[in-house]
Amino acid sequence: MSASSSERRELIADSAIRIIARDGVRALTHRAVDREAHIPQGSTSYHAKTRIALIELIVDALTARSTTDAEALAKALHERLEQEPRLGPDELAALITGLVETLAARRDEMRARYALLLELDDASYLRARLTIQSEVHTITRQVTATALAGAGLPASDDRIEELIALTDSLVFHRTTVREPLAVRAILAAYLRGSSDAHS
Repeated sequence: MSASSSERRELIADSAIRIIARDGVRALTHRAVDREAHIPQGSTSYHAKTRIALIELIVDALTARSTTDAEALAKALHERLEQEPRLGPDELAALITGLVETLAARRDEMRARYALLLELDDASYLRARLTIQSEVHTITRQVTATALAGAGLPASDDRIEELIALTDSLVFHRTTVREPLAVRAILAAYLRGSSDAHS
């Protein structure tokens, strides 16, 4: 049975992500994706006629997966706050650490995201979808605000962006450096510092 259009696009996205993660954005071509995906020559061009359309397909996949992660964290946080409407810094650090580890485990996706961020200056609308003008960022801001408030910490725009930036930096380190890093301890120290400053 032949693959559906959505399944074929998913296969193309996965193959393109592997190419970028392994060889860089410059290695991304329609022919390279066909070879990587083991699909007939011309298949990638059928689903993404231009290079920018191919990159957009990749961005769509990365955004959808990151949105799923953010929604899962939002659900876990909501369920936790329903049980007890107050979080300690250590418990909040543990929740965020779970997200960091989930993202870092998908190393190819993260490496592709970072590589694209460096390459997409001439396609700002796509770059924005991987940064601050995305559905993922909107959900992440809402989750972060809820989490900070649940921990009795300031949830100002600056504090929200600080925690998001710290989390993203930890994912970057786990993805690219791959050396042991005390993610939970770093997050807990930051959150306790925020708590001390607030008290």
